[in-house]
Amino acid sequence: MHLSEFSSHGFRNLSSDPVSFGAGVTLVTGENAQGKTNLIEAVSLLCGQRSFRGATSADMASDRDRFSIAGTIERATGPERLRVSWSRQSGREFARGEKPSGFREISALAPAVFLAPEHRELISGSPAVRRRFLDRLALGLKPAAGDDFARYATALRERNALLSRARLTRRMGSPGELEAWTEELALAGSAVRRQRRAALEAWERAFAELARHAFRDGGKIRVEYASGGDSSEGLRESFERLLPVERRRGHSLAGPHRDDLTWSRGGRPLAGQASTGEITRIVALAKLAEWSAVAKVAEEPPLLAVDDFDAGLSEGWADEFFNALPGDAAVILTTATSPDRWARRAGAVLEVRAGVVSARRVLRAVEATGAR
Repeated sequence: MHLSEFSSHGFRNLSSDPVSFGAGVTLVTGENAQGKTNLIEAVSLLCGQRSFRGATSADMASDRDRFSIAGTIERATGPERLRVSWSRQSGREFARGEKPSGFREISALAPAVFLAPEHRELISGSPAVRRRFLDRLALGLKPAAGDDFARYATALRERNALLSRARLTRRMGSPGELEAWTEELALAGSAVRRQRRAALEAWERAFAELARHAFRDGGKIRVEYASGGDSSEGLRESFERLLPVERRRGHSLAGPHRDDLTWSRGGRPLAGQASTGEITRIVALAKLAEWSAVAKVAEEPPLLAVDDFDAGLSEGWADEFFNALPGDAAVILTTATSPDRWARRAGAVLEVRAGVVSARRVLRAVEATGAR
């Protein structure tokens, strides 16, 4: 699968002019703060994902009121026209061709993996960042997992509303209502944990192989899902045990929304021993492993988009990363460095200036040789 044509209206600083991407590697160049990251972010929304920056829809709208993004993806079965739009009145809406769609269908049609400097938080950031990575991975491997995530989110919201009301009024309301939502939260939470664990197992096989080849001690890196177990019975027991405290605090204190993903090397936390450069490289491998895992189950090879792909990497490691890119994938790479170094290995080179994206002709090594 690759994105052949793209346009946006009212999205951050991007121009509304159409953009064409290549089927192989597309290199997107430009100085900082010109719109390269905005372009990758817009593509992620078109593929049914959320902003990897954690931005709200209003933040991404240039007038904070509305935006739309459209594009054509090329699949083995033929082209598909996709659109995502947002407005304060209607919220986020998807379309496939002329028909309304949902993010699960779009995610399945346009599988994609995104890597940005913000993803370094996957190791050194908060548990919420790692939970988002795990949930995105699960959705990429099995879009239907979204039903379990939505069910859990609804149950958590309703149960928290009851607990918050009890904290403020000192009255719980109907005991049967709390029990019903507690039961639903336990069942949905058990399903979410199973989805996450299955996704992690599929990802770990790809990551372990990449890490062993990339680092001398890469085989010592361990990634574990820290949860209280997958059974609904265990979750019910946790809720019962914590209920007095939850009533005082006004929210649920157990469940998948409190879980974490732990990274270690040699039995010690990775964040406390890895350098900034190592973390950058390990996260890059984690995203390549995500692409590999999704590619095994998706109907089409996923798109891979990497923002500032060579930032924070030594020259040698940047070369190794480029060499590790999947050969059968459509890849979009942004860089603030001169494109000359990478252009000979890219199928297309684009330049972004003040939100305007234009094709750039770069003198390639073979052309330079022939000109002599």
